[in-house]
Amino acid sequence: MKKISSIYWSVFVIMVFTVPVMLLFQGCKPEDEDGDDCSPGRSGNLRIVLNMIHHTRPIKGATVYIKYGAVEFPGEDPGLYDYSTTADAWSSFAAIDSLACGQYYIYAVGIDSLLDPVNWICKGGIPYNTSASSGTDSLNVYITEGD
Repeated sequence: MKKISSIYWSVFVIMVFTVPVMLLFQGCKPEDEDGDDCSPGRSGNLRIVLNMIHHTRPIKGATVYIKYGAVEFPGEDPGLYDYSTTADAWSSFAAIDSLACGQYYIYAVGIDSLLDPVNWICKGGIPYNTSASSGTDSLNVYITEGD
């Protein structure tokens, strides 16, 4: 009888010391193991250069909107986006600096003056996902008159 209680006591002591240590190490893991350390926004060193294109024509002077943490089209309302910029009137390129890694939705609106009627508004967007937090990336944003 004494031998059985000493076995129970040994098991109890091992459990009391082993289980907390195992739980402690279970919770310790590097931040990037799950890929959750990316926080989209303008807190990094990534630059994306965007080229707005309607069919094969560059669309100069387009306005570009970006939504942080989105993979689906948020809508046409500019108020739904976190940041915007405009390409120069003589260029179809716009750049967004200081981005961190993460998911984004990029939406652009421009005018294709070669269409009839003149000043036909073209718009469209793409989801963008990156693990980079520095460097430069280039993307084409294909926009359409909404057919």
